[in-house]
Order: sequence, then C-alpha cells, then structure tokens
Amino acid sequence: MSILEFAATDLATPEVIANPYPAYAALRPYSPVPGYVDYPPGTVPGVDEPVVAWALLTHEQVRDAARDHQTFSSRDPLQEASDAPTLMLVNTDQPLHSAHRKVVNTVFTRSRVEAMRPWLVERVGQLVADLPAGREIDAVHELCAHVPAVVMCKFFGAPDSDAPKYERWANAFMLSADLTGEERNASNLELGGYFVALCQARAEALAAGEKPGDGLIDALLLAEADGEKLTFEEIVRFCITLVVAGSETSMYFGANVIDALLDHPEAAARVRADRSLIKAFLDETLRLTGPPQRLFRIATRDVQVGDAQIKAGDWVALFFAAANHDPEVFPDPERFDLDRPNANKHMTYGLGIHYCLGAPLATLEVEVMVGALFDRFERMERGPSEPVPQTATLLQHSRTRIPVVLHEKSTAMTAPTSTESVNVRTTRTMYAAVPAGDVETVMANIHPDIETYYYGTDDVPYAGTYHGAAGFGEFLQRVGTSVEVLAMDPQLIIEQGDHLAVFGHLKFRTLKGTEFESDFAHIIELRDGKWFVFRDFANSALVARVFASEK
Repeated sequence: MSILEFAATDLATPEVIANPYPAYAALRPYSPVPGYVDYPPGTVPGVDEPVVAWALLTHEQVRDAARDHQTFSSRDPLQEASDAPTLMLVNTDQPLHSAHRKVVNTVFTRSRVEAMRPWLVERVGQLVADLPAGREIDAVHELCAHVPAVVMCKFFGAPDSDAPKYERWANAFMLSADLTGEERNASNLELGGYFVALCQARAEALAAGEKPGDGLIDALLLAEADGEKLTFEEIVRFCITLVVAGSETSMYFGANVIDALLDHPEAAARVRADRSLIKAFLDETLRLTGPPQRLFRIATRDVQVGDAQIKAGDWVALFFAAANHDPEVFPDPERFDLDRPNANKHMTYGLGIHYCLGAPLATLEVEVMVGALFDRFERMERGPSEPVPQTATLLQHSRTRIPVVLHEKSTAMTAPTSTESVNVRTTRTMYAAVPAGDVETVMANIHPDIETYYYGTDDVPYAGTYHGAAGFGEFLQRVGTSVEVLAMDPQLIIEQGDHLAVFGHLKFRTLKGTEFESDFAHIIELRDGKWFVFRDFANSALVARVFASEK
C-alpha cells in the first residue's frame, strides 16, 4: 500500500475505524504522521473542538513515548474544561499520579481481584446458563456487556439492576454511543451525580460508626499510604474511571475474544482441550485485536521523534494497536498465532507508569467467561445475521453486535459444570498475593505447621528449609530483602487429591537492580485448604549465578 491510499485524517472515518489495521500498515513507514484529527474521551463532539495530533505508529516510537511521561503529559485540558469528570490516574501526571496510585494500590490489589474468582465463576456461570441454545443471540449485549457490569456492581455494593447504567454511561463517555451533545453532557452529569451520592452515603455510614463492608468504596475511604489519603472528590473520580475505562473496554475485550474463537477454530479447539492455553489465547487476541487503539498525550517540550520535530504543546496520539502490529517486533503480525512467543509483550494495556491498573481484572473476567462457555456449550458458530462493527470512535476497536448460535452439549456427554477446587483457588490466591506484597493474605492461607523447602546453593540468600508458620514468614522475609517479585505466573496446575504440581514463570528484580526471569516448578501439599508443604524448584543454577555476579 502507498501513503496515497490513506492519510492521517482518514483514521477517524467510520470505514477505517471498522478495520484500522491496513491504514496503520500504510502509514507506519511515515510515522510520526501529522494531521490526525479526533476527540479525547470525555469531550463532546459537536460541542467541543477536536484536537489535531501527531500519530505515532511504530512499536519503538509508541514504547518510548509511553515510558517518557515527563516529555509526554497525560493531562487533558479539554476534558478538564468540560462538564465531564477528569479521569483519575489516566489523565494525571507526576508526582500526583504516584501519590494517587500508591493509595489505590493498597486496596485495588491483585489478591483482591483474584479473591473474586470463586464468586465470578459462579456469577458468570449463571449468566451463561441463562443464554438460550440453538438460536441466534447477540454475544456482545447478551453476555459480554453483562460480565464487567455485574463486577462493577459487586465492587461498589450496588444492586445488579444498576448494571445497565454503567454500560450506558461508559458508552457515552468513551464516545462509542451515537448521542447528541446535550445527551452526552446529561449522561456525564448523571454519572458524576450517581457516584457522589453513593460515596457520600458510605462516608456518612462509616462516620456514624457503621462497620466497614468489603466493598471498594469503603476500602477507598479508609485507604492510606505514607500518611496520605484520597480526598472525597478523588474517590468519586476513581469510581468513575473504573466504570468508564473498565466496563466498555472489558465488554469489547470479551467480544473480540468471542470473535477470535469463531475466526480461529483450530486454536479454539486446542484451548477447549487444554484450559491452560486460555492465557495465551487472550494475549494473542489482545495483541491482534485489543480494544484500546490509542491514547492522547501532549508534548511538554520540543522533541525529535523519528524524522519529525514535535513542538511543546503539540498533541500526540500513541497508537498502541499499531505498535502491536509492527512486523519489526511481531513477525507476520496479521496472523493469529496461539504459539507466538512474545504475544504477551503487546501494549494493549499500556506501558510505564500508566500501565492499566485494571488489567488483571479484565483478564480474569474474560478468562472466566470463556471457561463458562466451554463448560456449557459444545460449540459456537456465527449466526445468520451480519456482525456490526463499532465505527463511532477509534478509541476502541470491536463490534457492537456479534450474532452467534450456541449448541448445548448432548445429555450423554454432559458432565457436571467444573469449577476449581478450594485447593487450586487457594493456590491462585497465593500466586497473586506474593507479587502484590500482600503478606497478610499469604500468611492467612498457610497451615501453622507448614514445611518449606527451597532447593538451591548457598549463593541464593533464601535457600534452605523452614519449619512452621514462623519459618515460612522468615522465608518470605529473606526473599523480600533479596529480590522484588515482579510477576509470578502459574501456567499449569496439576491436581491429585491434596497435592498440586504448579509449573510457571517468575520475573524478579534484585535489590541491586538486576532483572531476571526463571521457570519454576512447585510441589504443594494442602491440608484443610491451606498450604502444608511447599517445595520450590526454581532454576536454581540461574538464580545462583545472578546473586553470585552481584557479590
């Protein structure tokens, strides 16, 4: 393709929004491309003026700009001047961003998200059980929209009857709904008023001495980090951010995964046969058709990007989706490859300090949804009606309607719906809690008489045998004073009675700044749903070399 086939102004047209990837491929060699005209989220087309921005389309350019938050500001003066609430964290620069995120991180933890798994499996199972078999349904609005909406209701302690409001407000704010300026403004005001009232009611209840509940609003009202707390207005804005950034994006993520299951039946069959491949399937879908396409930044200084001289004050659009299709990083980028080794390096969830806080929640929601569909239905096929692409905004890429027909398993083949055992759920909770630094959750899930074995040489500071809960605490303390656990990904769990074999991947950073990765195998015995024996077989030779090199 030549650049004459597409210009930057074409990126906001309905035809390109429906399928932007050919335009990205044509324009990428000329990136940064000037003249992209579009609206940031929260602004009101027809009332506010669009911005004119540089479009960054290569992996290197998008990566570097996302990491350089000092040069590329996330603040949005148009949104700040509008009637719409300014998004928390998303449109916040340093040092306020770190201060806010530190407080939010104390309550919106991976362990809190993972602890929702049993409830989510049951609740999504109910949603899937309500789907009719044998006739056409719209997977987007009859399933994918409901999953994040009921999760939001759970978080906020709101009735499920509020779920449709969350979808409607998110669609209006994120510009994917076809509304007049007056309708969009009214929706944004209604959204703000709803959370002011909800947060005010919980604040007054706590002030009156009511015991805090397990909802997110109570946790945010009480959260503190380094002596700092969120203001009431900041808590309201965080709730709004969670709804508008989480509900619609997760809905479209689920829709794109269903599209991928239909488009790639061989890969879908492999995942159905081996559920441990779900994560790889989700990662490749996020790379190939992740919903978020771009976010805006504003240059704070003159900066050279490629052959372009970007001036201070210029708007810049970071096209994460175009970066995910850059053949320099992802060979044969238009092909869905379940075995792509670097699929999890996609930038759909962002990069740097603005990496998506809700990524673990969105992934969990869609993972559980796929599992529930596999549990109940033998197969899924496209319905006779045509799917309808989302064409209102390039902020998200997906479909607004996906007609499907679901075919139930025959009676002879139907097995009881499988949910994970208590032992597996406990173990997943532990693997989420360790990188999050949630020692309280970890210690709550071990047996008082636990035996702990880490097999390694003396070069590894935490190698050895530890006895009892106190010994396990000592093991954690030694690990914590030696390395920072950046990620702990259990990729395969094999269960036999009260024994689990867990195989996965770890990412560490030593206190001297050396980052390294290692596969692991853990053998775990549980008693009464708690870890009773823990044997850690990491790549001890690699770990020992890293520590030896720092002596």
